[in-house]
Amino acid sequence: MDFNLLKIFEKVAKLGSLTKAAKALGHPKSKISRDLVKLENLIESNLLIRGPRGISLTQQGVHLLQSIRQPIEALESSVKELQTNNDEMRGVIKLTAPEDLSQEILMELINEFMGIYPSIRIEIYSTNDILDFKEHQLNLALRIGKLKDSNLIQKKVCDIEVALFASSQYLNTNERIFKEDDLKHHSIGLLKDVYGTPLTKKKLSDLQSHFSTNSFPLLKQYVSNSQGIATLPTFYCKKEIATNIFTKVLPEFTYFKRSLFVLSPPSKHIPKHVKVFKDYIFEKLQIAILS
Repeated sequence: MDFNLLKIFEKVAKLGSLTKAAKALGHPKSKISRDLVKLENLIESNLLIRGPRGISLTQQGVHLLQSIRQPIEALESSVKELQTNNDEMRGVIKLTAPEDLSQEILMELINEFMGIYPSIRIEIYSTNDILDFKEHQLNLALRIGKLKDSNLIQKKVCDIEVALFASSQYLNTNERIFKEDDLKHHSIGLLKDVYGTPLTKKKLSDLQSHFSTNSFPLLKQYVSNSQGIATLPTFYCKKEIATNIFTKVLPEFTYFKRSLFVLSPPSKHIPKHVKVFKDYIFEKLQIAILS
């Protein structure tokens, strides 16, 4: 049975006119008439009575209409929902993220996401500065540390550990390190904010740094060049640890832990493609950082 024949019959019966049905379906009236005759021939029953005042249904026509109306409506609703979902899964996503996270993990996850949803375009602003959502028209932000007095929705992804790392080459050519006090005999690189203040004063406070910056990528370069020991996020050194290029100094020592949050505006009407990306990145970041 051709579904289109049943759909045409249902539309004619609903509107009570071949002309109105033809206009609604976008078909010539002659085609509508031929298809109705074809349907009647297939089921070997008269379904319609064509009169000067329009169309009326025979008893068989009423029975058929009652049988097909609900399935047709359900099928049309499903098709419309699929079309809506496809339309929603396209568009632009604007987000911001810290420099180190963007370089090491995020870009790989974004490439995977765009492979799944090629109609979605992504703009990422890699910076450690806190960008204003309205000014930059952002959909999402990834930030280290919870914002105070913010009306943004903040969802914790995981904790990020910052520890001490050195290149294997540096450790092989310098004094061995058994305790924190031994660090005084080494060149140290520390993370500080733009005002020159360490991000934590609870540890290494009596240690004079030989190099400091607000950039983890620069600290990583400091370690890669075998210039000394530096504070770096553990996830940021995974590849180097796996290939024995970097070594974690004082394995039990943690400089600090900071929580990673995904931030979004306080709106109940988040576009579907943004919501799907937010859920995707939330789950994948947990796996990438903690595994």
